[in-house]
Amino acid sequence: MDMEEIHEMGRQLKDILKLETSPVAVTFIRPDEEIPDTIPRIKGELRHCEMVDRARKNKEPFYALLADQECNIGASSLGMGGRCSEISSGEFYYSFGCFSSLEAAKSAIDEMPLMPAGSVKAVVYSALEKAPLVPDVVVIVAGPDKMMKLSQAVLYRFGGRLHASFAALQSMCVESVAQPYLQEKVNVSLGCTGSRVLGGLAKGEIAMGIPFAQMADVVESSRKMFRV
Repeated sequence: MDMEEIHEMGRQLKDILKLETSPVAVTFIRPDEEIPDTIPRIKGELRHCEMVDRARKNKEPFYALLADQECNIGASSLGMGGRCSEISSGEFYYSFGCFSSLEAAKSAIDEMPLMPAGSVKAVVYSALEKAPLVPDVVVIVAGPDKMMKLSQAVLYRFGGRLHASFAALQSMCVESVAQPYLQEKVNVSLGCTGSRVLGGLAKGEIAMGIPFAQMADVVESSRKMFRV
């Protein structure tokens, strides 16, 4: 699949489902890979959830290194740098009153699918219709009515059921990117406090992460089901 076909997928899905913002292409750059000179580096530090928000609204591609990731929690979840012991122990979320005990907090953290530490050098963000590289994951942010249609499109070809897995923590980094990538399954996230307060996720929006290998089926199914 060439890049123009990928761009067309983004345009079609946005048009068919009447999405208000673009699907976001997320691509991992490994330590032994070069970052293309044609992709600009983000200026200033932002959180991963803010970068997804910028890409879906502003569309233009950019990449971010670990030094550009304002949130170490999100960055380490994506394989950039090491995991903070305060997070791994559950202490961070317990201290904010998210769980009844340190043990409960650690249990939730232990079940988070995380990219291996140091496995990613940079992350490239872009609207899918302008993606400079083949994505690893596509993140779609929309209202529940659009997510209903997307879910139907995901199941159209093979059937079955969607099994969303979330903890309402690290919604954009883990639940919408790392988890779909590692498990090779579509996942839905209701958001988290960080993505809603800081990352631009509006009250009526939720997120879906789709492994790129499944995107062609999702777009084709959407076209057959909802194109009028």
